[in-house]
Amino acid sequence: MLYGFDVGGTKIAFCVYDYELNCLFEDQTPTPHDYASFITIITDMVRQADAKFAVKGKVGLGFPGAINPEDMTLNCANVPAIKGRPLIHDLSVSLERDIKLENDANCFLLSECYGGSADGCATVLGVTLGTGVGGALFINGDILTGKNSFAGEIGHYPLPATLLKKYPDLPDLTCGCGRQMCLELYVSGTGLGNLYKHYAKEPLKGPAILEKFRAGDKTAKKVVDIYFDILAAGVGTAMMVLDADAIVFGGGLSKFEILVEEFTKRLPEHLLNNVQLPIVVKAKFGGEGGVRGAALLNHEK
Repeated sequence: MLYGFDVGGTKIAFCVYDYELNCLFEDQTPTPHDYASFITIITDMVRQADAKFAVKGKVGLGFPGAINPEDMTLNCANVPAIKGRPLIHDLSVSLERDIKLENDANCFLLSECYGGSADGCATVLGVTLGTGVGGALFINGDILTGKNSFAGEIGHYPLPATLLKKYPDLPDLTCGCGRQMCLELYVSGTGLGNLYKHYAKEPLKGPAILEKFRAGDKTAKKVVDIYFDILAAGVGTAMMVLDADAIVFGGGLSKFEILVEEFTKRLPEHLLNNVQLPIVVKAKFGGEGGVRGAALLNHEK
């Protein structure tokens, strides 16, 4: 059996799959605030699944962060319980088996490349549009993580100069990473809110902005237009490096009904002339993608 965990800031999702990736069991629990409780909760969930299915399942875990290659501790600001901890080692000892650990955006993309929207593609860029912007790269059958485990993190690209020339009045924002004008400050759900607050002079969250857009609100339409220009420019920069077969969008904003159409229409402006465009798709597995991808970490693909 393949066990997949998707660890978030507020909850841990868990699923058990067979080797045909049929989901046989699922559960979730609140994310604990301390490390000892985290180890205990994961261990208990695994042991219970072992007993239920009379197997010693293979464990994969996705989390919002990166693994420090020097000491294998976790850089994971959104889950304080495991930040700076040697989770791979400690869970392996507690569970008496090897475990696989990977960034959650990488798990999302792995899921979409095996049986998902990008199945059969050799090179894929995954982009998640949620509270932040996650990015992942799939090349020739596997995820590319990079030396420091942040390959594909396009959310921290600086805005292209062409965008600053086109929109000189864009807000000058500082990212949590310490850098100025990172892409995710403008095209995440939070970023959409940043743009609206700047142009409308009032705070509003993403879903309410989209409702105003659908109702024909002039400022909301302007903000959404700028949003898609920035998204196309940012992802276009990544495409000039990767030249991917496909781009897969996930996360809450990927459900916006005009996303694929508007993005596809604007992307060519940011590529070379007369190139073949990638296919642009939304994620097939949605919220299940992270936990399914975590289980796939132990699958012989």
